[in-house]
Amino acid sequence: MLKDLKNLIRKAIPTGAYKALAPIYHGAFAYVSAGYFGSPARDLTLIGVTGTAGKSTTVIMLAHILNQTGHRTGYITTVSSYDGRNETINQHGLSMPGPWLLQKTLHDFGNKGCKFAIVEATSEGLAQNRHLGMKFDGALFTNLSPAHLDSHGGFENYREAKARLFSELKSSGFLVVNTDDPNYEYFSNFPVRKKFGISVREDKIAQTSMPIMRAEQIQVDDALHFTVENQKFDIKIKGSFNIPNALLAINAAQYLGISLAESARALQSFGTVKGRMESIENSRELTIIIDYAPEPAGMEQALRAAQMIPHKRLIHVFGATGGHRDVSKRFEFGKISAQFADTIIITNDDVYETPPTEIAADIMKGVESLGEKKKASSVLTVLDRKEALAKALEIAEPKDLIIVTGKGSEQFLVLPGNKRIDWDERTIIEELLK
Repeated sequence: MLKDLKNLIRKAIPTGAYKALAPIYHGAFAYVSAGYFGSPARDLTLIGVTGTAGKSTTVIMLAHILNQTGHRTGYITTVSSYDGRNETINQHGLSMPGPWLLQKTLHDFGNKGCKFAIVEATSEGLAQNRHLGMKFDGALFTNLSPAHLDSHGGFENYREAKARLFSELKSSGFLVVNTDDPNYEYFSNFPVRKKFGISVREDKIAQTSMPIMRAEQIQVDDALHFTVENQKFDIKIKGSFNIPNALLAINAAQYLGISLAESARALQSFGTVKGRMESIENSRELTIIIDYAPEPAGMEQALRAAQMIPHKRLIHVFGATGGHRDVSKRFEFGKISAQFADTIIITNDDVYETPPTEIAADIMKGVESLGEKKKASSVLTVLDRKEALAKALEIAEPKDLIIVTGKGSEQFLVLPGNKRIDWDERTIIEELLK
């Protein structure tokens, strides 16, 4: 009922006015919510993680280290929330909950005995002031690439929105930034007691007075292997792009009193994050991977990681969102996929009110932009997403690799006409394999 009322109000207010009023509404509601639940963040060590990609993995990895070392920790991410005892899959679709749910969840963490809370902080959530009414003890920055520019009105506004997390840090707090990202100085320039950096690069060393934690002796196969100050780490997740995420979690944990040896032991039991380079077992000698990758940079990372896995053909199934979401990334998605995939299957993502054929045509322009340079030898358009998955399985041969991007662990799919249906990519693929 409340959701229907909010949607009705949203449609009645012009877009420009809504964008101007949303931060005021959410900001005021954030203070009211914090007061109603007794300002639960004051009784927790509250850590926020922001950036374009890697937020969920970093949050869950840090929480895993803390929980495995006896420090009960709750977290909130795009994937799920965890109260120190039980995991709840994210059903509402917001990476960063609205103020009421955010404060209620933190309150529940305290009731379950959590001493730490780690929150995924998104640009939209921060721009709308959903985080007001609480101060953070720590903030982590993963990376930054163009995303949601239509919503924020440009890259500078997008970056400023991300930085609002750091402006809410306690003066006694700490921050950890990825110094391999060119924007690290912007995020490390906030006044806090302790500042740290992480890096995996040897060719370019950041010029900074911050202590930098470096990954060395890096090896990547079905897992990640590296050392930090001679301490060996073996983590069972795919993709070299996850090494900076791991370093952020390890560095934050070290500041919180967890030794490198303790973190290494804890991460030995860390498994794949739902919908993040997640493999699906099968009896057909196929490698099947689902990944979220909602932005071009994330898609490229996922495809590069998939390319490193032994395979015969790489089949890529993906679409792009409609509605008011970034239109330009449709072209980029097509261009990136054509560089890595042998076979492309263009399908629907969350199309909202945009005609699916229009989205597919925009993606195809990106594919065709590479001309003879494109790797893809076959491009199919199957707009029904379930049929597209079935088609990928139909044409796949033993030793082929199928990677499906765009939904990951999301539990819904928005069809034409804004019709929202239940959706679980992994479950659907498993059913099709039977």
